[in-house]
Formats: sequence, C-alpha cells, structure tokens
Amino acid sequence: DNSNLVIKDFPIKLNENVILEIGMGKGEMLIQLALNNPNNIYIGIEKYPTVVAKAISLANKLNLKNFFVVCNELSNLENNFDGKVKEIWLTFSDPWPKKSHYKRRLTYFKFLNIYKSLLTKEGILKLKTDNDDFFNWSIESFKNYGAKIIYLTNDLHNSEKNEFNIQTGYEIKWSKKGKNINYIEVSF
Repeated sequence: DNSNLVIKDFPIKLNENVILEIGMGKGEMLIQLALNNPNNIYIGIEKYPTVVAKAISLANKLNLKNFFVVCNELSNLENNFDGKVKEIWLTFSDPWPKKSHYKRRLTYFKFLNIYKSLLTKEGILKLKTDNDDFFNWSIESFKNYGAKIIYLTNDLHNSEKNEFNIQTGYEIKWSKKGKNINYIEVSF
C-alpha cells in the first residue's frame, strides 16, 4: 500500500526538521536526503501522479519513514500549511521558456511570496538548474523581490557546495554531456 506516504491531511504540519522540495519529479534527490538524514522529515510536492508513483515506489523499496509526498500544485496548497521550514528546494524546475509563460516559473514573485511565508527568518531557498536562461531570469526575479543572495555559482560541480550535492538523474545526464549546473541560495 503506497498511500501511507501521501499526505492527505491538511493543513500540512511543518517545523524546522521538515525540508520541502517543490516540483520534486521522481524524488531522487529528496529520497537520498531522507536516507542520509533520518532525523529530518522530507516532503516532496509534485503535481504529476505518474512521477509521484515512481518516488513512492523507490521510497517504499528503501523502507523510508521520513519521506512523504503531496500530489498537487503548490498554488493549490498555499493556505494548507501550518508552521515554517528552514529549507526549500527547487531542483531542475520546468523553465517555461516561452516569454508568455513566465508566470508559471517557480521563481515568479507569486511563488516567492509562498516560499517567504513558509520559511523561517533564517530559512533558505535552494535552486539548481541546467537551464541558464531560467537561472538568469530567476536571479533577476530574486533581486526584484528583495531576496538576499547568499550563494551563487554557475558551476555547482566545481564549487565547495558540490561536496554535499546529491545529483538527480536529470543532473547526471546533463553533466555527462558537459552542461554546467547553476546553483543559488537565497533568503527572504
């Protein structure tokens, strides 16, 4: 039974031991973080049921008790959280490359408002992406929003942050092809 990993009770209880990933995809990074850090709770938010099912399958194989998923869009969940977290991840988010789709980007100010409301005062939003245009657009979005850039690199794999970097399948694929991975940490 896979339903034990799917959060259905709202509001979702958050605290400083909870780490969120928005748009988790197959959950590879979040599941590895959960495996490495059993004292934290990891919650992945993903709107596509097919990839959520893959994440649940992997988490069940690993018998994880600290990994959960919410199958929904973040904008539908805005008022369904109780508490705050210290860390939110955006990993390889859909870049929505068409100019007309910019409001769908997970670094658009509507979403930044949500992250700000979910993060503690010391909380950090972490973003990694292979898409340079999306990354540059996101930097401008963060600056225009008034977020503080704590760390920024266009080459995560050759930075000091790589020591603790857990790669997604997507990240491995693009890195092997020589694509740089962009990474930024911001606070609000």
